Parts: sequence; C-alpha cells; structure tokens
Amino acid sequence: MTARSGRIGRYVRMEAQPGQGAELAEALLKVAHALRDAPGCELYVINASADEDDVVWVTEVWADEAASDRALSGEMGEVGFATVVELLAGPPELVDLTPLGGTGLAQS
Repeated sequence: MTARSGRIGRYVRMEAQPGQGAELAEALLKVAHALRDAPGCELYVINASADEDDVVWVTEVWADEAASDRALSGEMGEVGFATVVELLAGPPELVDLTPLGGTGLAQS
C-alpha cells in the first residue's frame, strides 16, 4: 500500500471460527478500550453483523497512516490483537477509505 498523508479510515470485516462471534466481538471491544488513548486514533468502533452471527466489523479512523501503523504493528505494546487472531476463521477483509467528515467525526 502506498503511504498516504492525512486522515485515513478503514472498514474491517472479521469472521470468527464457527460459534465464536461473541468471543471475537468481546476481544475486539478490549482492543478498542486499549486504543482509547492511542495517539492518532480518532475512531475505533466494534459492530456486530446484523445477519451473520460470526462476523464482526470494525470501523476505524486514524489521524494518519503512521498512527494506524504504530498501533496495529504492536509498537504500542500488547493491546489484545493476539487473542483476536486466534479467533479468526481467516484473514480480515479490509476496505481503505479517506474520511471527509460528518457527524461524530471531528473536523481536521
């Protein structure tokens, strides 16, 4: 991926091992709590899929790609990603975005 400057967003679809969707959601909520004070983390929301019990979506907004990389690479220390990885049925599906603004998102 090419490095981008400015705010970045991402939707991440994660599918749990069969029957472990609630456990995956709980693990991701712990990650979200750990990221609460992460520099550059503007939004990290965990969403349960309305029609797939073992699917959890994460909505992310970061001040820039470097902030996302620091948090997700483990530079901040263990925030719980290892537990999340153990629960996954396969690799996460990512949709990269460029946030433009809106209700609930501070204007940059």
